[in-house]
Amino acid sequence: MAKNKKSSGKEANNGNKGLKVYKVENAQQKEDARARRNKTIQAFLIVLIVILAIAAIFSAINTFFPDLFGKFSLSGKLVAKVNGVPITETQLNEDYSRLPLQYQYFITKDAFLKQLIDEVLLTQEATRQGFSVSQQEVDESLNIFMQENNVTPDKLNEVLTQKNLNYEQLRSLVQNQLLIDKLLKKEVKDKANVATEQALKYYNDNPATFKAPGMVTAKHILIGLVNRTMEQAKLKAQEVFGMLKNDKGNFCDLVTLYSDDSGSNDNCGEYTFPKGQMVPEFEKAAFEQGIGNISIINTTFGYHIVLTTNLTSEKKVPFSDVQDQITAVLKTQQEKIVYSDLVAGLRAKAKITNYYEQQLLAEQAKNATNTTAGQQSQGVAAKTQVTVIAPAETETTELPEEEIASEQKELGAETEKAVEEVVEEKPVQPQPAELGFTECLKSKGAVLYGAYWDSSTKTQKEYFGADAVNINYIECGIQGDYRAQSEICKEAGIQAYPTWIIGNDKHMGILEIKQLAVLTGCKA
Repeated sequence: MAKNKKSSGKEANNGNKGLKVYKVENAQQKEDARARRNKTIQAFLIVLIVILAIAAIFSAINTFFPDLFGKFSLSGKLVAKVNGVPITETQLNEDYSRLPLQYQYFITKDAFLKQLIDEVLLTQEATRQGFSVSQQEVDESLNIFMQENNVTPDKLNEVLTQKNLNYEQLRSLVQNQLLIDKLLKKEVKDKANVATEQALKYYNDNPATFKAPGMVTAKHILIGLVNRTMEQAKLKAQEVFGMLKNDKGNFCDLVTLYSDDSGSNDNCGEYTFPKGQMVPEFEKAAFEQGIGNISIINTTFGYHIVLTTNLTSEKKVPFSDVQDQITAVLKTQQEKIVYSDLVAGLRAKAKITNYYEQQLLAEQAKNATNTTAGQQSQGVAAKTQVTVIAPAETETTELPEEEIASEQKELGAETEKAVEEVVEEKPVQPQPAELGFTECLKSKGAVLYGAYWDSSTKTQKEYFGADAVNINYIECGIQGDYRAQSEICKEAGIQAYPTWIIGNDKHMGILEIKQLAVLTGCKA
């Protein structure tokens, strides 16, 4: 086989759009499907787990006397109050512990609490506007989820047990999620609209993004090196080549009889690919010898008899073929802004006391004071004066600007219409890139543009694990104003997050490791 790595992924050409697709052998398809089902359940629960606190809060509301006890209640210490609705330390700890460890690495307990506060606000607003969710809707949502993802009751119960949840708690999660979904449909999705003119402008402003590469279709017979020396493979290839000189019509028959590339034998040894996907010798012969011509080449896999059957030049993908994709990306970006406005408005009107945050600030101030005092006791002159401001004990009605921006990172899950849509998100546990992959991306000039408040940017970075610090990343967000954009991103024409610029091409949205490998030629 002429591929850089022997794998089941083979590139083929989509004749309608000139886009790249991949063929996957049946065994791999089954394995991928099994993995997706497991990740689907995990993703489903992760998004819903954070809603559990809301159900617990409202079900236990009558046991609290926040006005009498301040930071304490009959059920324990409070970490926050939201319009008089308490959240206890016990509830926060239990819900946070249900998150997988890799999520706890990226989401601090303080950030998790802020998300719970927002969800309480959204639930309250949905109720205020008259939205409700029936038990029938909950049943339908769960049934659709299980049917579409081949999740059996036993499998679901197994995962629930792992998360220390029961079925009634799951129903409560679904009910609250659907309630929030109804509010977000009205206040976010229905208010975010992208006109055709906007999509067309992006298309015209970024021509390199919408170029379909030149493609070649070639058939080959591989005389491999298993139980053969290189010289023996050469002689055998010459023998088979002689059978084709006067009659190329029997090429498929000779593939079946002689080719050692099991991945393409059932397809007459055929591959369709752009430049940069095959080993150089194979690519050069396929692209340069012309349609209908045949040649023998040598690669590390052995000897190949290559027949070129079709060539297409680089062309621009028609706007009509990519309009829906552009519109979807721009609409998602608009939804994030509309959602930000919604949450900021609810926070501004709410009475929120975040005791947990106050405690963290007090501890930080105390540590800073102790550090300064220690330096002075050792004769070190302190150059910076530290002023300790005691946290306010009264309920706040305004949110600092930097916190408004931080709330955006969970937007992806919030703007989904219904529970079943959650399963279409990216996998819960992205596969980290191999060591050296990020260095290769950097050497190829691949640059990631994103925003600190954007959940999709965060997801993209998670694909690289700890190696994310090594990628070329440009921050487009402006602290304190999530609508603003840095000048470097404006100059680059960035209109959606994340966006990769590789060479002269722009790629909107999250790219998987294997997609980046294809686009850059880096080994993943």
